[in-house]
Amino acid sequence: MKKLPIGRDDFKDIIEENCYYVDKTKIIEELLDNGAYITLFPRPRRFGKSLMISTLDEFFNIEKKEANNNLFKGLYIEKSKYKTEQGKYPVIKINLKGLQSDSWEEMYKGIEILMQETFMQFYNLRESLNEIQQYRYDRIAKREADSKELERALLILSQFLCEKYHEKVIILIDEYDVPIQSGYLNGFYKKIMGFIKNLFGNTLKTNNAIKFAVMTGVLRVSKESIFSDLNNVDIYSVIDKNYDEYFGFTEKETKKLLNEYKMKLTPEVKEMYDGYLYGTQEIYNPWSIINYANRKELIPYWVNTGGNELIKRVINQTQEPVKVEIEKLIEGETIPCEYNEKITFLDLNETNSINNILNFLLVSGYLTVTSNVDLVKNKIEVRIPDKEVQSEYIKIIKNWFEEQNPTILTLLVNLKENMIQHDVEGMEQKLNQILQHLSYIDTKENFYHGYMLGIFIEFLNDDYIIKSNREAGKGRFDIMLESADRKIGFVLELKIADENEDLQKKAQEGYEQIEEKEYYRELEIDRVKNIITYGIAFRGKECKVI
Repeated sequence: MKKLPIGRDDFKDIIEENCYYVDKTKIIEELLDNGAYITLFPRPRRFGKSLMISTLDEFFNIEKKEANNNLFKGLYIEKSKYKTEQGKYPVIKINLKGLQSDSWEEMYKGIEILMQETFMQFYNLRESLNEIQQYRYDRIAKREADSKELERALLILSQFLCEKYHEKVIILIDEYDVPIQSGYLNGFYKKIMGFIKNLFGNTLKTNNAIKFAVMTGVLRVSKESIFSDLNNVDIYSVIDKNYDEYFGFTEKETKKLLNEYKMKLTPEVKEMYDGYLYGTQEIYNPWSIINYANRKELIPYWVNTGGNELIKRVINQTQEPVKVEIEKLIEGETIPCEYNEKITFLDLNETNSINNILNFLLVSGYLTVTSNVDLVKNKIEVRIPDKEVQSEYIKIIKNWFEEQNPTILTLLVNLKENMIQHDVEGMEQKLNQILQHLSYIDTKENFYHGYMLGIFIEFLNDDYIIKSNREAGKGRFDIMLESADRKIGFVLELKIADENEDLQKKAQEGYEQIEEKEYYRELEIDRVKNIITYGIAFRGKECKVI
């Protein structure tokens, strides 16, 4: 049985270490068929961008031709008409992922070191250069170059390589937007944007030494900013049909991988890690599937890998109307919005713009589109892709509670015990106390749905495990908890009262609705014997529980 490539994004390492590889080499053929000069792939983190860049490098790199002669044996590209392109071109590959700094001064040092390391990879090139070229080479290799020279570093390196090998150069740039995000978070956005814009402009505009370039990142970062001088960039986002199968795993690929490790693609696995729609392809989270195949535990993997500091910052700073929309998403609703493929980091400063926030969450992998995409009108619908990502949003609701008042945490702990003990009076008392601490109350039903979801996550902090947490119908929640010694289920029906005197009546209606429609049947199917039902009515900061 092959090893699982957990944390590996180097193609050669995966093949030579006999790791399981999902064959994505057809992308080489499509890139060559397409013939684009610059191709940009914005995709979420850990969806295979770096592995794709590594694959292109190992295939095309003329300096690796002999060593990689059998590397692609048995893969799609070996039988392609473009097999003869292997090992034919000089390749410059740089990864900007490491360019994360707290200040512009530290960032600039990082850029100097990155360019130095890139040049030193081609040290044998130096002997083929004339005296003036060697001087220019040494200025960068010895970290003596000024900013203008650094902005032209990839340009002159590509020209030197083209001259030596008599072949045009392929340039691969991975995670190009990481230093830009760092600049946005740490106050030197304009400086890093200016440098990156000049670096790309010098390297990719009218450079006759280049065959083509491929770039990856999370955000597109607007054609009007970085790519304003480049009118030859083909950008393939998460809603494009072209290249839709190459980032993440298709259902066929997921089934094959799990079968290899004696596992099945069950509805529970699908619900946890599936749900992305890229172009026309149904896509599974590759990082989570690989880790699930390894650990065989149905738990969140992707959302716990770090790198989501900006996500948390953006969501936590949103204004109340935006929070209400996020609560709708958590409940399983879809939200319509205007698609903005040119969103920039600066757009995230508009914390009251639901459109900007939704577009950012979409490209970051925290939302996905539905099939309702109308690019003519620039209209899309978005939703949370799967339960793994939903769990991250639920944590955010908990943070909202904590920010309101630390007292809420104590009340939640006590409320939890009231619910388990079926203490209706105590539960009602705690809910009313919590409501008094909230500064914002929207009388719409979806506000209370999100409010109750925020309460439910407290069950994650004790010995219980949530086996299913779903909104089974409008105003209704089914929850099943399991510990070592017992299972317990809850069915809650939420109602909104127009007047305070109607609270009792509405709560009773909710309780009776559960009994009449036998909402508890789904929990019984899950073999839950201890089921507790509640009818809950809300009006403003008042509630009634039956």
